[in-house]
Amino acid sequence: MSTYDAIIIGGGHNGLILGNYLAKAGVKTLILERRIEIGGGLSTEEITIPGFLHNLHSHFHDTINIMPCYKDLELEKFNARYFRPPVAAGIALRNGQAITMHADIEKTIASIARVSKKDAAAYREMAENYGDFMQSVVIPALFTQPQPPAAQATVLQATPEGLDFLRMGKLSPRDVVDEYFENEHVKALILHQLPIPRGIVPDSPGLGTVIPLTVSQVEHSQLCIGGSHVMAHALWRAFFANGGMAIGYHHVNKIIIENGEAKGVETLNGKKFYASKLVASAVDLKQTFLELVGEENLDEAFVKKIKNFKLDDFSLFGVHMALNEPLKHTSAKFNPDIDLAFKLNIGLETPEDYDILWHEIRRGQVPQQIGMFCSVPTIYDPIQAPPGKHTALIWQPVPYHLRDGGAEKWDQIKNEYADYLIGKWRGYAPNLDKKNILSVAILTPLDIVRKLYNMKDGGVFMGRMIQGQLEYFRPLPELSQFKTSIQNLYLCGSCCHPGGGFIGAPGFIAANVMADELGFNKWWES
Repeated sequence: MSTYDAIIIGGGHNGLILGNYLAKAGVKTLILERRIEIGGGLSTEEITIPGFLHNLHSHFHDTINIMPCYKDLELEKFNARYFRPPVAAGIALRNGQAITMHADIEKTIASIARVSKKDAAAYREMAENYGDFMQSVVIPALFTQPQPPAAQATVLQATPEGLDFLRMGKLSPRDVVDEYFENEHVKALILHQLPIPRGIVPDSPGLGTVIPLTVSQVEHSQLCIGGSHVMAHALWRAFFANGGMAIGYHHVNKIIIENGEAKGVETLNGKKFYASKLVASAVDLKQTFLELVGEENLDEAFVKKIKNFKLDDFSLFGVHMALNEPLKHTSAKFNPDIDLAFKLNIGLETPEDYDILWHEIRRGQVPQQIGMFCSVPTIYDPIQAPPGKHTALIWQPVPYHLRDGGAEKWDQIKNEYADYLIGKWRGYAPNLDKKNILSVAILTPLDIVRKLYNMKDGGVFMGRMIQGQLEYFRPLPELSQFKTSIQNLYLCGSCCHPGGGFIGAPGFIAANVMADELGFNKWWES
C-alpha cells in the first residue's frame, strides 16, 4: 500500500504511542522508521558479551506510573513489565558516608536525618505540602496542551501552594535547594535527579519548580524488566494488534507539500507514501522543517526561529560493563542501602561540583570533574545478565563539540576517558577492578548521533530544557499546540511539550489534538 489516512515519521516511543492511539481509533496509520529497529532510544543490546543486556539510551523510567498510554494501550498484555526498586537513588561520599532515596519516603527521611535532622524535616514538609498539588495540578499539565503563561498564573495563584510554585518558577533549582536545605550532600543528591532523566541543569533560571516535583515522589523511578527495548516491542506489538503498519529501513527525506497542505512523504530511495488526513513528525525540530519541509516552503522569519532553537547543552558519555559480581561501596559500612541504589551519584557531592562540571561542559572541555549517573540494574533484574553475573552503567555528562578536535576527538580519547571514569568509580567501590570487569563497551556522544540521527549534537532530550523552550514556548509559541502552519502537518516528538525523556506525553497530546481537529474517535475517554 502507498496510501494511508495518517503517516508518522519516526518510530521512537512518541511515534509509536501516537500510532497506537490513531490505529485503535480506526485511522489507517503508517509509521516509517529510518533504522531497521523500532523504538529509538528504547534500545537494549548485547554490546559487551552475549547474554549481558545493556540499556544504551533510556534506562531510568520515572513516569510509568503517570503515563496514560501504559494503561490505555494495555501494554502489560504485550509483555511490558516494570519494577520499582525500593532504593531509588543514592549518593556515595568520599568521607565514607552515604544518603539514599527510597520508594518509602519514611526511609528517605530517615537516611537524610543521619546527616541533617533539619533537612529531614524540610524534606518531609516539602513532600507533604506539594504531594497533592503535584498530583492534581502539575502531572495533568504534563499531558495536556500547554497554556499561555497568563492562563497558568491565573490558576496557580489561587492557592498558597500554587503561588509559591509560581515563585519557584522565578528561581533556579539551585536557588530552591539552597533556600530549603542546609546540608551540601543532601542538596547534591536532590539535584542529581534533574539532568537524568529530566534534562534539566541545576543552574537553569526559572526551573526551580522541579525540586518539589522530585521531592514529592509522585513520579516513581522504575526499571523495565528485560531491558528498555521490551517497552519498544510492547508498543510495536500493540500497534500491529490495533491494525497499524510500521516499516523500518525507510528514511524519510521529504514531506510532500501541495498548495500549503501536507500530502505525504518521500523516502531516500524515492518511494512515495500518501496520507489522506495527516502527516505527523516524531523527529527533531530542525530535521522536520529545515530538511523535510524545506526552507523554500517556509517564511524566512520562521526559518530563523527554527535555526535558533537551542539544542541540548550537554550530551552523555556512556560506559557499559559486564561484571562478575555486584559492586560493594566503601560507604556501605555507613549505609548498606547504597549498594542497592538504582541510580547512583558518584562525584557530584556538593552543588559547587555541578558548577565546575557544567563550566567544563560549556567550555567544550573533556570534564575532569566527575558527575556520574551510575546503575547496576541486574541487582533488580537478573534477566539482564547470565546467572550470577551483572551489568553496570556509567553516564557522564559531557559536551558534544570539544574545543580541541571537535566531536571527532571522542573517537581518539574514548578508551582513555572510559578508564578515567571507571577508575574514579573504583575509588568508591574497590571491587570494580580487572578481576570483576569482564568486558567494557563505550558509547560516545558522536556514537549517539551516528546511531540516532534525530539526536542532534548527541542531545538525548531533543532541545534544551530551559524556560524559553518549555511549556507554551516549546518548541516555539506558534508550534506549542502541536500544529504547524502547513495544513495537516503535526508535531509529536520530544521537541514538543513537555520535552525529552521517556514520558510519552508528546505522542499522547498529539493524539488528542488530532482527534479534536479531525473528528477521530477518542476511545480512551470512553
